[in-house]
Amino acid sequence: MLLPAGEEDTRKVQTAVAGSPAADHPVYLPMDAAEYDRFIREYPAREFYCGTLLGGCGKKLSARKYRDKKCHFAHVAAGTCRRASTNEASADHLYMGRAIAVWLKEQKYGHVQPRYKQKGKQDLRDFVDVRYMHREERRERLVRVQLTRRSKSEWEETDTRLREQWAGIEWLFGPDSMLANWQIDRRGYALRIRCRPAGITRVVEVGVQLPDTPIDWVPLTECRMTAHGIRLPGLEPTADGLVPLGGRAPSPASRSIPTPATVGRRTDRSGERRPLETPSPPASPPGGDEPNRRAAAPADPQPHPEKADVFTAPETAPGSGEGAEGTLRTPPARVSPREIQAYHDKKATEEMILLLDHLDLVGDELHLDQLQTVLRGITTRERAMWRGPGPEVRKRVRAWQAHADMLLARPTFREICAHADAVRPLLSVAARTVRPLTWTELGTRLDGRLPALHPDDKVAVLVETDRATSPDRPLLSALVAARGHRVHPLYARVLDHLDRAVPRPSDAQAAWEEDLRRHRPSPDPRYAVRRVRASDI
Repeated sequence: MLLPAGEEDTRKVQTAVAGSPAADHPVYLPMDAAEYDRFIREYPAREFYCGTLLGGCGKKLSARKYRDKKCHFAHVAAGTCRRASTNEASADHLYMGRAIAVWLKEQKYGHVQPRYKQKGKQDLRDFVDVRYMHREERRERLVRVQLTRRSKSEWEETDTRLREQWAGIEWLFGPDSMLANWQIDRRGYALRIRCRPAGITRVVEVGVQLPDTPIDWVPLTECRMTAHGIRLPGLEPTADGLVPLGGRAPSPASRSIPTPATVGRRTDRSGERRPLETPSPPASPPGGDEPNRRAAAPADPQPHPEKADVFTAPETAPGSGEGAEGTLRTPPARVSPREIQAYHDKKATEEMILLLDHLDLVGDELHLDQLQTVLRGITTRERAMWRGPGPEVRKRVRAWQAHADMLLARPTFREICAHADAVRPLLSVAARTVRPLTWTELGTRLDGRLPALHPDDKVAVLVETDRATSPDRPLLSALVAARGHRVHPLYARVLDHLDRAVPRPSDAQAAWEEDLRRHRPSPDPRYAVRRVRASDI
């Protein structure tokens, strides 16, 4: 049901960005409260912003959980935000640009860079450009995602200009672009792109639009970029149009629908999807006997090639020469144990760099257990090396290990609720005497981990403590104060999370003292206590 214009809260949004106000990492908060716990586990840092790439104000947002209404983001601080679109599709341009960039990088294309901010007065959601480069070419190519409507003449002028500027251009048309028919007239088909909700994220899908034919949507991860354009399963793009491969492409009914569990899969060169796991151990040097090959395997934490005096290896690589079976071989060369160690360390270092590059690409989106799995693979290879990796690799490993330790130290939503269940009765007792407590006192009486919690986690504990507090009653969170009986800096954030009025900073102390006074003694004689005096506060 639509609310009247006067009752609509324009601060409530369904999408945000994670990390920083200018980040292109979109975040989608499902409206269903059942998905909220999973969402919080996915983003334990809780750093959400009304992103500037969303047309927002750049201020911090908080994720609100409701059991009686839709979950949403809300601005932490009061103010005016002129963001035009806040629904679940308002960040689709970021999802598309980021997904295409990751997809191209996984296929080893270089100079991949998405661009959202356009010159002039175009809206951020007009179109998205992703630039990339073939290895054998010196000029960059472009993927243009056209999201808004344009006239035929405007599109043709833009297409001519882009083809002069770039080595090649691939057009993808969004649901509202209305330009696909002109591309069909020119090329015989058009490529469409859309986002579909899948749990706590949105999946980017691509489809081919043909005349009088329903669009068969497939995940972008099932496609490949070729010299003639994007290749979808069962269809090969050529200079003359689309050519079927092995018959008709699979129908949507026979294709598996991706779920969040399949996110993180990649496409290999054969076009098949496989999980992104740690690479297999590096191959041993060509030739040699079986004991020496086992000694060179990186999975063995303590190889001992010094037991062999030399290592013999053919100078001609397997598969070269006159065929797989009739390969010409030269007399074997003698390889010293030191050379074996150097070869082993080089291959292990290459694998560590591959894993670190993978973390740099998608590490911020991995669950903690997935991140730890990759780090274990890196540690295994590091321990198996003779001399260890270089200082630059060690620095990258330490940075990701510190990130994992930070995530491990943050409490889960279930632990936050457990803290709230312990804090609530203690604050209820404090409310009877109207004597506020500090976080240090809470830690002394309940759990020593409470004072060391991240500020966002402290806010979450107090929000859950007062989740069931009646709107006409003061918050128990008011009983948590800063040293010197001062209003705690986090109290305003708790008020905002619970949709309470947030006073101006200059009035915060007086408003907090009034909230304390509202914790009047109960009429029940068992709870009759003296009323707090101003001097006590």
